[in-house]
Amino acid sequence: MWADTLLIVFISICTALLGEGLTWLMVYRTEKYRRLKTEVEKQSKKLEKRKETHEDSLDKQHKKKKEREEERLKNNNSDLSFVKMKSMFAIVLHLPRHFMLFWNN
Repeated sequence: MWADTLLIVFISICTALLGEGLTWLMVYRTEKYRRLKTEVEKQSKKLEKRKETHEDSLDKQHKKKKEREEERLKNNNSDLSFVKMKSMFAIVLHLPRHFMLFWNN
């Protein structure tokens, strides 16, 4: 019984490490992810600053600039999500094989 429990804990730890390793390998270390992340952070700060400074402004030009920045931020966030999604897809395909390998032993 203890052997089964330890095996399950071992498999869980290995699976978590494998998933995180694949995510790091396919997402977090890539230049595209880093570039998108810094861009999203910059745009978020810029948008917050614009909202604070022109909070009560009803000027159409300010509203259009704010809307354009929000649209850019939205697009960059969706690109960032797509980059992460590719890694999740690879993990979803790989982990069942990993479970079957341990299950058959």
